[in-house]
Amino acid sequence: KTADGFEMHYQVNHLGHFLLTLELLSVILETAHSHGDVRIVNVSSAAHKFGTLDPSNMNGEVSYSRWSFYGNSKLYNIMSSYALQRRLIGTGVTVSSVHPGTVSTEVSRGLSDVTLLSWTWSAASYFSKSPERGAYSSINCAANPSLNFHQAFYYDSDGNQVAPSNMARDESLQEQLWEISVNALRTCVMWNSYQAWSF
Repeated sequence: KTADGFEMHYQVNHLGHFLLTLELLSVILETAHSHGDVRIVNVSSAAHKFGTLDPSNMNGEVSYSRWSFYGNSKLYNIMSSYALQRRLIGTGVTVSSVHPGTVSTEVSRGLSDVTLLSWTWSAASYFSKSPERGAYSSINCAANPSLNFHQAFYYDSDGNQVAPSNMARDESLQEQLWEISVNALRTCVMWNSYQAWSF
């Protein structure tokens, strides 16, 4: 767990992004009002298909594996993108989530003690994209004028709009995750932000 008491993947891959977005929303909305087109891009992963939302096990209270919690965190990225977009209808903001593909980075540096995961990542590294190519899907969502949809979509590593998992598209679960996330960050989010986005 982190020093804040959250499971590492949950905090680093989801709660941290979620908190940053909430804290920046006033600036984002002001910019959208003056420019009419602002993007929020959440970097997810195809690994979200292995994830699940279990409110009783957000921090590994019941069961735990690194791979499953990585998948959970990437599922949360997509679910929270949909939930945020509903709250930003009519504002000029487009919220997207993307799968960058397998990219040659140091993301596996903490896996040396997990043999199977380490071997799997080493094998996958032979087919990895460079960081420059891996950034394509994110930059495309952020800057492509034709993607000014003001709707939440999920994109693959080639920039194609694709359907995420059924769980990722479940609106009731998206709202449940939103409530869980906001409540988890109540002590961190500025009070005005909490009031505005806790519904």
